[in-house]
Amino acid sequence: MPGICDGFDDILLNFRLLAAGLPPLAGWLAAALWGLLIGSFATVAMERWPALIEGRLPAGALWYPGSRCPPCGRPLSWLQAMPLIGWLLLRGRCPCGRQSVPARYPLVELGGMAFILIAFLLAPPPLDRVVMTVLVASALYLLAVVDARAGYLPDALTLGLLWAGLLAAGLAPCGLDAIDAGDAIVGAAIGWLVMALVGAIARLRLGREGLARGDWKLVAAIGAWGGVHAVFQLLLLGSVTALLLSPVLARFHMDDDGDAPRGVPLGPGFALAALPILAGAVPSLPILG
Repeated sequence: MPGICDGFDDILLNFRLLAAGLPPLAGWLAAALWGLLIGSFATVAMERWPALIEGRLPAGALWYPGSRCPPCGRPLSWLQAMPLIGWLLLRGRCPCGRQSVPARYPLVELGGMAFILIAFLLAPPPLDRVVMTVLVASALYLLAVVDARAGYLPDALTLGLLWAGLLAAGLAPCGLDAIDAGDAIVGAAIGWLVMALVGAIARLRLGREGLARGDWKLVAAIGAWGGVHAVFQLLLLGSVTALLLSPVLARFHMDDDGDAPRGVPLGPGFALAALPILAGAVPSLPILG
């Protein structure tokens, strides 16, 4: 692809050579730190993103203001706001000492680190594939946390993941270790259509929405990164994982009717299953060849 690939393959080669000269411990350390940062952002996202979607917070509130002490509203210092370290320094209490910080915050931060380290462990070489897997895992973790907390899969993450997968596939001819563009497009389309079909059947049988649209977009995004095989692997393994997680996940209403049956968020199960699938750690289903 002359024009588009001009210079990209050289940049990619230099990137791989630079990474090859780094000690293995550097990669693990970078993954752990990045995971803590993603976990720290997840603690903000799980509280603010649902409020943004529902219109209870203005646009931009996801990024500003920074973390504050809940009782007194005083901004946290950079040290107090550091992932996990700040919680340990404050001994699990707000700076003013009037309120304890719920344990879910450090747990979410540790969960982010664990999730990214698992992605780093599972991702096959070369390094660009490892980096892409870690970045996809970052989005998956945020989706899982927000959906588990409030029953939302934000479009900025699902659609961003979808378009990023298509972009990576478009750069495959330039040397990027991604699936072909055709496979990515077909995977995304099949993922969307299968979920739309399941949603239509549920609506006909139940007389209401039975499958949240965010789940459609998430499956389509996984299809863009892994192709058709990944879609059907996700539908099988993700559904089983979501079922296993259902006893510990909060329910949410599928519509504005407060008396309607409550749904189980599929995002956490799909996100957990998608990680090994996209890393190539799950064998292809025999029915798909």
